[in-house]
Amino acid sequence: MKFINQDEKQKAPSSSFLFSQATKPTIASRKAIAGFAKVLVNGRVVGVDHSKSFQDRMIGSPAGRESAAVPENLGVALLEAVSANLEAGMRLLDKQELSLAKIGGKLSEIALALNQARQFVEQQSSAQDRFTVARDAIRQLSKTTFDHTALFANGPSKPIVVAVPTLGTWEGLTLDRCNISTPGFSAVNNGKVMPSSLGHLLDPPSVEMSFSEWRKLCIQNRLQWNLLSERLFHITHSLLDRAHKHKWTVPEFPEQSPDGPLRRPHRNN
Repeated sequence: MKFINQDEKQKAPSSSFLFSQATKPTIASRKAIAGFAKVLVNGRVVGVDHSKSFQDRMIGSPAGRESAAVPENLGVALLEAVSANLEAGMRLLDKQELSLAKIGGKLSEIALALNQARQFVEQQSSAQDRFTVARDAIRQLSKTTFDHTALFANGPSKPIVVAVPTLGTWEGLTLDRCNISTPGFSAVNNGKVMPSSLGHLLDPPSVEMSFSEWRKLCIQNRLQWNLLSERLFHITHSLLDRAHKHKWTVPEFPEQSPDGPLRRPHRNN
């Protein structure tokens, strides 16, 4: 073997190794799904049927309102339909709020069970039983539905949309499902309070996190309810104006759009 002197070694130039450009096009990221999954039409939660006109797809009309075919009565029929949809949305949020209140009570029971298991070793078994009952109740409450539509989601989900007239145009108010796929709720769902049981052993910070997430969902629910209540007040005021022969101009229906049944659906909410 030939001996190579240290001085005779040749150093590779710094530009010997270069990253060549990719020969294949990069894979495009998956596009977000456009449109809405559910809408409130005729007071019911239904899927979006793009084959229908905007009124039938997003608003509907009161049952038995044959006079709506008359142009001067169309405005009243649309306002009544929007009112019915807003009232249905408020009922949906009321049921969601009731379920959230029950979940909050079960979280309190879980907190008590955790304190019992940490302070009294001999009571860990009964504390685990108490925890299991409360956790299973939360799992059942998370399956609550309104008009066959889930009120809770295991991750991000599309909103339920209510179409309302605003400032001479149509916009969509969104009703979000409660996302319980969060760190605090996940810890409670997969947790335990007795070391010998299956699951992850809960600690006070995890339970406190679940309470914080629960409070945010309650605030979100109340804000959405207040938004619908405010719009319902304005719609009712418009109906009263029509009763006193004040003219209300029906906003122009938007054209079909690949981005969803409404353009700019989140302008004011």
